[in-house]
Amino acid sequence: MRLVLSLLAFLVGGASAAAAAAGGGATSSPPVEGMRDARELSGDYAWDDDFFTLNDDTLWSDYALNPKRCVEFNGQEVIVFAMYGGGHNNCARAQLGTYYAPVADFVRGYTKQKDMDYNLQGQDYDVPDELAYTTCTAAYGDDDGGAAVYLKLGCNDSTGKAIAMKAFEDADCTEPKSNNYNIKNLGIDISDLRVKFETCQDCVYWPSGDDDAYAADVDDGFESNHGYDSPMCGVAWKSKTKCNRKCQRLATKGASSYSYHAGFNALGKFFLAVFTMSGIFLLLAVHSQRKRMATEDAVYEEALVQKAGMQMKHVVFGIMGIIVLTVLFAMLKAKFLTWAFLLGSNVVLFGYWAYLRFRKEGKVEVGGFRLFGDGDGGIAA
Repeated sequence: MRLVLSLLAFLVGGASAAAAAAGGGATSSPPVEGMRDARELSGDYAWDDDFFTLNDDTLWSDYALNPKRCVEFNGQEVIVFAMYGGGHNNCARAQLGTYYAPVADFVRGYTKQKDMDYNLQGQDYDVPDELAYTTCTAAYGDDDGGAAVYLKLGCNDSTGKAIAMKAFEDADCTEPKSNNYNIKNLGIDISDLRVKFETCQDCVYWPSGDDDAYAADVDDGFESNHGYDSPMCGVAWKSKTKCNRKCQRLATKGASSYSYHAGFNALGKFFLAVFTMSGIFLLLAVHSQRKRMATEDAVYEEALVQKAGMQMKHVVFGIMGIIVLTVLFAMLKAKFLTWAFLLGSNVVLFGYWAYLRFRKEGKVEVGGFRLFGDGDGGIAA
């Protein structure tokens, strides 16, 4: 029985290898992980890094990867990508799922893939020194008197479809430098670390068989082994995390909202301060107007509140709650909710202040436009 099983395993394995070498053997099953010991890539490259010991047994010939967007998600900057199986037809079908991987891991795998593919085409590719910034690394510039600034690769804030260098105050790269800091003064060029977003990319590049460089560089086992050589897909798959609905919504949004936890930019902070101050001013103005209310007006207003099933103290608690929620949303960098609460509060406070200020006149006009009151000068019902 054992002999029969061994024979069947040999026949199935031989058939799979033959299909892969012939370019067939489409598969849409996920890559297999942890099935074999560390296997070095078939090429000879100067990458002395245990990071690429992937310990997998995946025949990447049938797979493709499509980087979607570079975003900040759950406190880290990541690249969202989709993985496709055999018969994907340029990433049009056979999608295995959407995932994300840390920017540093993805860029290292992507760059090594480029290095390998260039070599197979007989072209020179100088691995950029800037690849060192996949980890938090100190740099020294003249602008700060030679003081250290800490750099790390991350996402381009304006597009979400490019890699950018980020500057930090601390050696752990957790405290970003101010928006006025100009990284360009350091003379660091990361153009060779580009990632092609929204582009279907095969996991394995097969060189032309009649190419002289290809013929000179490969050995007898190249045809059978090269299908396993994909640092780009291997690293992305090893480092992946499933992209949930929130992650996928983020990856499909426009560039203006590329980051779920992205902070307010300089212009946003300016208007945040302006509308916060205006809100405080309007709140004090409303309080001042209420102190001047006639007794009958105060009684009438309190009766309206009680008619709604509340008491005046509930209104006070509501105002305090709105203030706390607005501050909380701003701290969590939930920009939409922050602006909704802040602007909404300003509009309501202004309307209430205008009503208190002009109620005796029976109308409220701004620039000739009547916001409140009727044509006879009475208070509208």
